[in-house]
Amino acid sequence: MNTKLILVEGIPGSGKSTMARKIAEWYQNRNATVNLYIEGQSHPADLGWIACVPVVQYDEILQRYEAMRDEIECNTEVDGDFAFVAYTQVKTDNRGFYNELEAFEIYDGRVPDERFYKLHYDRWRSFGQEAESKDALNIFECAFLQNHVNELLFWRNADEDTVIAHHNRLIDSVNCLSPILIYLSQPDIKETIQRIARERVSVEHGKWIDRCISYCENSPFGKRHGIKGFDGAMKFFAIRKQLEMKILSQLSIPHIIIENEDYDWATVWSDINSHLLSLDNA
Repeated sequence: MNTKLILVEGIPGSGKSTMARKIAEWYQNRNATVNLYIEGQSHPADLGWIACVPVVQYDEILQRYEAMRDEIECNTEVDGDFAFVAYTQVKTDNRGFYNELEAFEIYDGRVPDERFYKLHYDRWRSFGQEAESKDALNIFECAFLQNHVNELLFWRNADEDTVIAHHNRLIDSVNCLSPILIYLSQPDIKETIQRIARERVSVEHGKWIDRCISYCENSPFGKRHGIKGFDGAMKFFAIRKQLEMKILSQLSIPHIIIENEDYDWATVWSDINSHLLSLDNA
């Protein structure tokens, strides 16, 4: 195994989570130690769905929610002056807790640009330095392209050159891990989103597509460009994918684009597996 970091990316419904798990299982069956990080989980590098709480305020939060202390602490990483809390993973009926922790997120334009860039660069660099010394493969789902393109382009009004430079800087910080990127590409974005929208419906959270449309409409980009409804969200995803392709073309690491217009997951996995074998034997 020549790489210690595999990044799995693509638009919603492209199979990122499914293929990330398949990759992890494949390496585990070859007796490799694998750390798999799926969207929303506590993460060693990204800060999506993570509350970035100053340590002093974190201690106060633990005191206020004493009955939940163990649950909070097992979903928290303290690093320097901040406690990074994967608060959505904390199981509680107390909505006040979620509302309070959400205010400490750094996504959705909540903190100044400089702090957003610095926190992430420091996290990625620190992760790279620590992971280099360990004999383990790390797999990130959507933590590189999806989360950062959404934030920088749609919430922070960054131009394309700034977005590309940010991604290159993150990759440079973990080059010691010989990272590779697998991009699952769906040529028909509208059909893909419609397909996944039919599947992602829950009693607790309602329809995923409604939340997605609201996210697009309420972003600064969405408001500025009059993004409305389902068709507006499709424009949103098309712009995002176009920029992701530009980022890939300028990355210094190996990247693999897998086309999957037929949703033939067996063929997708076969293609990925062939590439992984080729890279391992290089």
